[in-house]
This record gives sequence, structure tokens and C-alpha cells, in this order.
Amino acid sequence: MAQDIRLTRLKRRRFALWRLIIANIIDDVRIVREAWFPVSALVLVLGSCTLYLRWFYLPDYCDCQPDTAFALFETLKLLLFQTDLSLPDEIIGRTLFFLTPLLGLFFLLQSAVDVGRLLVDKRTRPEHWQAALAATYRGHMIVCGLGRVGYRAVLQLLDCRREVVAIEANPACEFIPTLISLGVPVIYGDARDPAVLTRAGLRRAQGLIATIDDDLKNVEIALSARRIRPELPTVQRIFSRALDARIERTFGRNSAFSPAALAAPTFAAALMSTTVRYVLDLPAGLLGVAYLTVSDDSPLIGPVAAMEQRFGVRRLPGPNAQFDIVPSEEVVLVGSLPALEAVHLANRPQPVWRNGGLIVCGLGKVGTQVVRLLIRREPCPSLTVICTVETPQRYIEVLTAQGVRVLRGDARDPELLREAGIEHASALAALYSDDLLNLQIGLAVRSMYPDVHLVLRVFSDVLADRLADLFGIHTAFSTSALAAPSLVAAALLPDVEAAFDVGDQLLVVRRQVIIDRRVGQTVAELRAAGQLPLSVRRNGDLQWLPPDQFVIECGDELEVLTYLT
Repeated sequence: MAQDIRLTRLKRRRFALWRLIIANIIDDVRIVREAWFPVSALVLVLGSCTLYLRWFYLPDYCDCQPDTAFALFETLKLLLFQTDLSLPDEIIGRTLFFLTPLLGLFFLLQSAVDVGRLLVDKRTRPEHWQAALAATYRGHMIVCGLGRVGYRAVLQLLDCRREVVAIEANPACEFIPTLISLGVPVIYGDARDPAVLTRAGLRRAQGLIATIDDDLKNVEIALSARRIRPELPTVQRIFSRALDARIERTFGRNSAFSPAALAAPTFAAALMSTTVRYVLDLPAGLLGVAYLTVSDDSPLIGPVAAMEQRFGVRRLPGPNAQFDIVPSEEVVLVGSLPALEAVHLANRPQPVWRNGGLIVCGLGKVGTQVVRLLIRREPCPSLTVICTVETPQRYIEVLTAQGVRVLRGDARDPELLREAGIEHASALAALYSDDLLNLQIGLAVRSMYPDVHLVLRVFSDVLADRLADLFGIHTAFSTSALAAPSLVAAALLPDVEAAFDVGDQLLVVRRQVIIDRRVGQTVAELRAAGQLPLSVRRNGDLQWLPPDQFVIECGDELEVLTYLT
């Protein structure tokens, strides 16, 4: 399973010995600093007595040439009541000889107690150790908020071999133990607090990702970070489209992303296809990414160029991208949704789907975006939406005005499903934020009409794999898993439009105006260098998936798919 494989791979990470040594030194210095009073008093007592012996007592009472080491040695003997020195005559000397063992022992014991208590607390208060580890990081990424999106973003960064420090306000967060076991320092506190950002190493960081499920807090985190480091790249999780546009005018292009907007195209496409694993919602349109296992008698077998020319798709760049396609090989293709579906059917014919309408359950952040995309589709499918009784009436009125049928109630209720037209529907999507609720809806539909195509929103990759094995539900997606790659890529690179992962590799789509050495090269030459042009805009004209012989000219605007290195 993808999630199990990723966690197993990441758990092989180990801290370098130098980092552990430095972190322990930093933590021990903190302990001494917290016990500063008795330690400082002890040093003052011992230092005063040592200086007195070195400069005033020993030159007159000893025949030897005194030095500081000898004076300190005699002071320690005096502290332990083991001295052979005679009591001096002057009042200052007598006072020191009496106070040094009394006050010295008192402050010595007090220091031992305080430091010992702090050493014991070192195990019970791991936040200090986490801060000490974070102090050893440089050029790392800071992820604020360890919810579903933040957790996925951290895993994605680790897969990209980037060092990460996380900030989380809730010490009881369910993902903290997993991340600590992966060697990720977790700083506890409010990421809007400059002191917390400083403990996370903001001044040494490469970038910051704010993934809290609150638009305002994410903006405040970015503003706090920019006050400390105005040039720091920041990426924010934002739901509001209007706020997204305003933020990008302030923080820079592609500095704010909505997980719902990133994931919605994939959910919408999955309602009409079992092939698509990810959909890129680019300014020029939608492009899908599909995984296919080549069957023994598949027409895909043979030269890659022949398959691409026949179906109008492209194979993703990689070490084997130019080799002939062979049986049982898994290939990853990018292309328009109809083209990918044609490849899928040619490779392995599937039973014909029902020819009916679509049902979407849930009008939350993701459901709203999915419905908006489906309404824009030409021709617009027959669409029914099931929402809860708490859904605002204004949402329903807007959809009804656009010809969408909206029902309120519990989507697990067979009667409500029948009223929604489940007996004639071709597909149903359960898009609530509750995994259990989505699963219950899917099982209710399966028990009534097993041939209805189901699309479920779930968080866990493990659950998605289990659904396929146990219930035959093959199209289960996680919003956070779909969105996290784009957040991570935007924090690491400029001009990122979208990103997705293939195994432990992150592929990014970047929009670039070509003015460098790529001018005059062909698309085939770019592909050989690991860059796949998805579109070319020249003089206002747009061309999707340009052919290999296409020559790049100066000023062309390309959307290029490449691996993050």
C-alpha cells in the first residue's frame, strides 16, 4: 500500500551523530540556564575564595609560588572541610573561610537538585528536546499546523529529501508521534507568535507552509514570518477564492492554494472515469494523469511514439520513457480525460457503465467545488446534490437556479437515495469530511445497486486500499493527499501551477516564458532532458501536448511537467 510503503521508507531515517551531540549540548545549556541562580551563586562563592587565596593569602602563608589552579584546588578542599590552611588574621579572609563551606555546600546542593529535576523533566517535557533538535536545522522547511494537509505536506517534503520542522498548537495531535518517530522536530505553540517561529528556526529556514484550517490564521502566520524575514517564501492554505487572489498580490504568485480547489477536479473526473488518478486544473483546461498496467494483448505494446500518436497522450518523463512498452508494465500517462479513457478501454475493455445522471453527496468545501466543475462541463450532466439540513439556503438557491436538483437529508437513507434517482444514476460521489459517513453512504449504495460507480473522499491511503479489496470501491481519494504535493512544490520552486507524486518522486507543472538556452530546441529534446511540455502559448494561440518536432521560440509560454530535484 502506498501509505505503508512511504512510512516504511521514511522510518529508515536516522539523525546524524553530530546533530544529536549538538542538540544535547543546546539542551544541557538550557538546563543550566534555567538553574542559573544557584549555579551562579556557587560560581561566585568559589571564584571569590579562589581569587582571595591566589592574590592575598597564599603569597604570605606559603613558601611556594601560587597559581590559580592551586588556589582553586585549595578552595575545593575548603568547601569540603578538608583544608590544611590556617585561619587568616584579617576579617575578609576569616569571613571567606567560614562562608565558603557553608554557602558553597548550600548552593552546590541547590544546583544539584535543580539540575537533577530539570534532567528528569527532560524526559517528561519532550518539547524542550524538540526545540533543541530544531536549533540544529538550517535550510529546512517549516510546516505550521499538523492537520491532515499539514501531515501530508511533511511526508511529501521528507519524500523529497528535505528537512522539516513542524509547529503544532495542540500537543494531543494524532500525527505528532508518527512525525517524531520519523525524526521531525515538532515545536508546540501558536505559529503566529514570533517566539515560536524563532524556535522553529525561521531565520535559517528555506520556506514556510501554513496549513491550518483557518484562512485568517494562515495569513497571520505568513505576516508574522515576513516581519522577521521579508524575503522568506511562504505558501498558505486558503479556501476563499477572493482571498486567494488578494493574497497573491501581496505575497506573490502561487503563494496561496486551496486544497478543495486542487482536489475537486480529480473527484469530478473520477465520477466519469475509473482511470484518472490525478487531474491538473491548468489555466488552459484539465489534463488527467492515469496509471495503466499493460495487458498481454494490449494495443499499447510497442514504440512509445506510436501509442502517443494514436491516442493523443504523453508518457511521463523518466528513465524508461523512451523504451518500448512491454506487457505487464505499469505506465503513467498524461492527456485529456477522453483520451485517457480511450487508452484505458483499448488496453483492458471494461463493462459498460450505466447511462444516467450523477449524484454528489455533501456541499462542503470539496463538494461545492466539484459541483461547480460539473456544471461547467459541456454537455452538462444531469446532476443531483444531497446535502445536510444545516446547509445554508443560499447555496441551495444558487444551485437550483443553475438547474441542479438539491435534496436535504441523510445520504445513507435508502429512501432519500431513491428519491435522488440512484436506480438510474451512473455514479455517486460521497464528499463529506467524515470518512466513516462516506463509507456508510458507499456501502448503502453498494447494497442497493452494485453496478453504480462510487467515488469516496477518505483521508487514509490504507482505508482506500482496503475499500478496493473488500468492497470493490476503486475510486477513493484523499483531499489532503491530492493537495499536499502542490503546497510543497510551491514552497520549493517558483512558478508552480500544480504537482502530484508518483511513488517517492514529485512531479511539478511550472509555467515559464522561454528566454534561455531552450530557445530553438524541439519538444523531443526537452523530453530527453526530463521536461514534458504540456502546452505552448504563442502569440495568443494555445497548443496542447505539442508534437515532438515542435520547435520552441523565444517568448513562448510553456507549461512544463518535470521532476522536482
